Amino acid sequence: MGYYCRKIGGLLVTLLLVSLITFGVFQILPGNPAYIILGVDADPLQIEALEKSLGLDLPLYQRYWNWVVGLFQGDLGTSLRYQQPVSQLIADGLKVTGSLALVSIILTVAIGLPAGIWLAGHSEKKYAVGLSMISQLSLSIPAFCMGIFLINIFSVQLKWLPSMSYVSWSEDPLGSIRSLILPAFSMSLGSAAVLIRYVKVSVTNQKKQDYVRTAYSKGLTSRRVMYGHVVRNSLIPVITILGMTVADILGGSIITENIFSLPGIGRLISVSINSRDLPLIQGLVLYLAVIVVICNFVVDIVYSVVDPRIRLK
Repeated sequence: MGYYCRKIGGLLVTLLLVSLITFGVFQILPGNPAYIILGVDADPLQIEALEKSLGLDLPLYQRYWNWVVGLFQGDLGTSLRYQQPVSQLIADGLKVTGSLALVSIILTVAIGLPAGIWLAGHSEKKYAVGLSMISQLSLSIPAFCMGIFLINIFSVQLKWLPSMSYVSWSEDPLGSIRSLILPAFSMSLGSAAVLIRYVKVSVTNQKKQDYVRTAYSKGLTSRRVMYGHVVRNSLIPVITILGMTVADILGGSIITENIFSLPGIGRLISVSINSRDLPLIQGLVLYLAVIVVICNFVVDIVYSVVDPRIRLK
């Protein structure tokens, strides 16, 4: 219990530091939001009135306190470009990016985990070299190049899947999967290649441990030893890779989402930067930081479940 209390306490302190840094960075950036909204030729009285309405005339500590209170109320400000609440824009984008992340993670695990385990047990086979070369090739090709290649094959040539449309789960679940399968594949192939290499190395190292010889000496079958002992003890590095992958995908792939015209977090980041929408950028930076912190926290908790010895260290 003490282990989990320490982790939760560390999470809260980290989130506090994240909020301080995020707020502080946007306070020292050059430029006045009032001028961005009204333009540089606006009347000084209008500028002063808008600064007061935005709370820019308040002391720094009070502005931070008001901002934190707003966070707990779900208020991240109003987007200058869309004239909508930032929290609503992020929530709408997260529905798309979350769906993409779910499909990508399923594909990453479905490809990477079995292939890595198989390679660890058949590395001496000649055809294992071919699979290793394919995984290395997938790792070396950027996601946006893979996306363009997949669009050309499956959308332009074969016309099997749509290339630039998004269908929500509520409208049509099957249509939603069809619209996400290409971007998910373009993002997951590289992650799957990384997972294959980590799983292969981890499983190979575990097979050399003394407990494996002991398990065989007890008469256990190779399948029981592999999946009952070796694979479970090999999961720590795999969990690390999956945690990093989830944080990366939930952060939004700017290039991939723009290539496939997906209205997710990545597309929102691109639009907010191009339009200098400071409230939206600030909300997105906070979102990205919180996603990374929470994913690391979840990974630590999963570590302790997979290997209880970690809680005793």
